[in-house]
Amino acid sequence: MFSIRKAAQKDYSDIAKVHVHSWHDTYRDLLPLSYINETNNLAKKIAMWELILRHPQVEVWLAEEDNHQIVGFIGYHAQDERCEITTLYILPGYHHQGMGSALMDTSWQEITATKTLSHFYLWVLETNIKAINFYKKHGFEQSAERHEEIYENAKIVDIKMIKNTDPSTT
Repeated sequence: MFSIRKAAQKDYSDIAKVHVHSWHDTYRDLLPLSYINETNNLAKKIAMWELILRHPQVEVWLAEEDNHQIVGFIGYHAQDERCEITTLYILPGYHHQGMGSALMDTSWQEITATKTLSHFYLWVLETNIKAINFYKKHGFEQSAERHEEIYENAKIVDIKMIKNTDPSTT
């Protein structure tokens, strides 16, 4: 069993550990290994999450086991009528147990209960088909916006996905 709860400042180190481990697992076959090793550093992620959790416009929800071990999380940044999901990671041994959907549903309920949104979106690696299908299942559609980066002769492409926020059209 698992439960979902809002992150507290004290969770930054555990979030960073999940982030590093799941990020490596997610992208090991999708990105150059040198890129992963260069950008996926535990010390940097710990410092990053310590700062992020202090930001008033950032919300992070956690999936944890009954023993309170954090095994997944979702983070989003809300400002005005815009909200961007910036992270959604689950440890590899916990995939396909409903945690990602529970995190997505909880964050969506929280966002729509407290904000009027005109723009709810995320960026995802174009070759991460599993993630794209997951987001489609949750009502996101691919937009025409793309971000391209060249790293050691490899093109890395992120695509923007948007969720309709108008309840009259769903």
